[in-house]
Amino acid sequence: MTDTAALEDMVFRSHKFRDVLEASRKLTMRNEFSTIQWDEEPPSIDWNFALLYASAITSAQSERAQSAILRIATACMLAPDADAAHRAAATALLERSGNHPAVELAEARGRVSADAWLELPAALQMEVIRSRIDHSVTLSDGRILSVNPFQGKFWDAVDSNDWLSVSAPTSAGKSRIIREHFLEIARSKDAFTLVYLVPTRALIEEVSRDLRAEAPANVGVFTMPWDPELADSTRSILVVTQERLHLALELFPSLTVDLLFVDESQSLGGDARGVLLQQAIERTVRRSPDAQVLFASPLSSNPELLIEDAASDRRSDSFVSEAVTVNQNLVWVEGIHRKPQRRAVSLVANGNRHRLGEIDIAQRAMNVPMRTALVAHALAGNTPGNVIYVNTASDAEKVAKAVFEQLPPSDEADQEINDLRDLIRTAVHSKYLLADVLERRVAFHYGNMPLVVRSEIERLFGEGKIHYLVCTSTLLEGVNLPCRTIFMRNPQKGVGHPLSEADFWNLAGRAGRWGKEFEGNVVCIDTDYDALWPNLPLARKRSPIVRAVNTGLDETSGLLSFVRSMDEVHSDATAEGLFAYLSSRRLEGEPIDGLLDRVPLDSEREEIEAAIVRATTDSVLPVELLTRHTGISSISMERLLSSFQSSGKTPAELELPLPEEPDARQRFQEALVRIGATMTDVFGAPRPGEDFRKWQLANLVVNWMKGMPLARLIEQRITFSKVPVAKAIRDVMRDIESIARFHAPKYLACYSDLLALHASALGLEPTDRPDYAMMLELGVSRASEVVLMSMGLSRTATVAISQHIGVDSWSRAEAVDWLGRQNLDGLGIPVLIQKEIATVLEVAMRRASEA
Repeated sequence: MTDTAALEDMVFRSHKFRDVLEASRKLTMRNEFSTIQWDEEPPSIDWNFALLYASAITSAQSERAQSAILRIATACMLAPDADAAHRAAATALLERSGNHPAVELAEARGRVSADAWLELPAALQMEVIRSRIDHSVTLSDGRILSVNPFQGKFWDAVDSNDWLSVSAPTSAGKSRIIREHFLEIARSKDAFTLVYLVPTRALIEEVSRDLRAEAPANVGVFTMPWDPELADSTRSILVVTQERLHLALELFPSLTVDLLFVDESQSLGGDARGVLLQQAIERTVRRSPDAQVLFASPLSSNPELLIEDAASDRRSDSFVSEAVTVNQNLVWVEGIHRKPQRRAVSLVANGNRHRLGEIDIAQRAMNVPMRTALVAHALAGNTPGNVIYVNTASDAEKVAKAVFEQLPPSDEADQEINDLRDLIRTAVHSKYLLADVLERRVAFHYGNMPLVVRSEIERLFGEGKIHYLVCTSTLLEGVNLPCRTIFMRNPQKGVGHPLSEADFWNLAGRAGRWGKEFEGNVVCIDTDYDALWPNLPLARKRSPIVRAVNTGLDETSGLLSFVRSMDEVHSDATAEGLFAYLSSRRLEGEPIDGLLDRVPLDSEREEIEAAIVRATTDSVLPVELLTRHTGISSISMERLLSSFQSSGKTPAELELPLPEEPDARQRFQEALVRIGATMTDVFGAPRPGEDFRKWQLANLVVNWMKGMPLARLIEQRITFSKVPVAKAIRDVMRDIESIARFHAPKYLACYSDLLALHASALGLEPTDRPDYAMMLELGVSRASEVVLMSMGLSRTATVAISQHIGVDSWSRAEAVDWLGRQNLDGLGIPVLIQKEIATVLEVAMRRASEA
């Protein structure tokens, strides 16, 4: 045992120190929640002892030690009985731990005077100076970047390794240090292609916006493979999902990558998209074997798993960081027998539960949304920084309305909130509940909402103008939405699937904004109901990263079911995706024996291998077509091709038209019906005598590609489906995200390619075919609109001004010039969209002037 570890153990063996630590937790809890009726008066704390013992463990890098230091320093700054000298010593503790933002927060809130460390003895002042030097890096342009211990270790490791995998808590500053690494390369190298791989489209916009704001003007920041300037750029940063990376590799066969960064790399375990993510990484590395490959994940126990694929001559490393930048309080709230308007509050620390006291709720909770809303309001009142996690979009709306009812009307109208309400009524629907609840600084947020609305909600929440934000599992997908307190009751990831421990602690990591809050709170509601909390949290744990590919081979039931019914339309996208992945590897000459060795039984291994051999050896389809359409098996493709051949129709009668053509809806419905009969049932199972669902989706995708505004799409659904307004809004947004932007591009692009193959076999000349994947994912069809979206404009903004664009195609410079000359007020463009356009214009013109 090292001297540091021995000293740490000695400190934590001290009963008095553990008592001080517990007292510090309770003291900070009193600061966080003033409405708790405490069982006991707060104990006094010997600050000389507490600070001395905490200072003894500042060299220890364990999570236990770093958390204790931060807890005691924070409590000291908040304590009414701590004097100026104690608080100055607390700042020194934070400085020695590399947590300068917490010191700046204390200064901003008047807890310590500016530069309080200068009041310390000279020896301690020297320690602070040395710590600031140790926790900083010098950039190529001469600037000094302050970092915490995790960020400093990452900066050193990324400079000395070709492959690197790191795990650190959500609040450790991973995104910031990665962005700085990208920018450092952009400042120092003449030619490069860097890929920033994110799990969701929402993160594409967030990351690309930050990079565009800071990257040198001659560096292109691209978010889509269809960007017309990407082909000619020699200094490129691509911010893309795995789907867009796969398309970029297909569209640009000569594309090579110098750096691939995989953010939220635990997404490799995510079923069908996890399989695609692994395939996209492998294809990138095969094409660019010298690329640097970086992985980052929160609270994973085995980041080394992700560097197993590094070639033997590549320098590789991994590490788990236990950096603690913000402490969290885990709180349980439970009912009290025969007291319907009282709740017991407990603090859970190190697996132990400590009852604190009770709270009053405003009324009896007659339903689940009320139970959640009443507890949240009883603890947080009308203060900002509160997130409530719910399981579905409809739950989000119900809970938001229940919170709204607990809050008083706002004293003053806020113009920015009013602008957002106006945009919602214009761009979504006049009766969308979101516009109503915003009146009292409440909002809800789920992944299918328009990007411009979600982004503005996140901004206003971050600035404290929205006090309560009710969210679904988008919070688990890397959305940067930190808060002060997060409330949960019966948390699930998908209906009927309780949140795993890994997902719970990833979600909990959003509580506590580094540099904005002293700590965060995770409030679990109704923990006395066992059925609601099958994975009741006690202490923060790290969880292993798993690969969806490995899971599907270790537990073969899904894959075997697919193999044994390959001649039928299959509904298991994960199993088909895994089979297609293995088939693609074999077609590309990559070994699969090592993967198949994971199959537990030899007989099952032989059965799976025989099916792969059959699918890849007997296939009549070109290899490049099979590998282009990831997630679709060759057997499914052959069934669709066979249906073309036996249809009795010419290729011209089967081809997909442009969305504005008069027969577009009928043709797309016919295509969806044919795909449903041969490939997948994701577009709905047919009904006896009709297939209304596929007609509904054909109408949606055609109008989506034409650029029809969301509000009109919703109005159509209300008119023709006769469903309530709230449900119609949610259903349309869900269908856009799941069908129009995901499943339809995947299958209709395959349909188009197979039809071209069929036409070629008949000796027909190839015709120019629209890029349906592009039109569907973006929701526009003109090249001029694609250019606007490539600059960073949302679809909502692009569609709002597209009717005024007089050309089908232009350069980015021409688009910027046109935007700059428009009278947006005169065109009736909503204020928030005007602000979005102005922001994009400002960045574009700045970069043009600097180039």
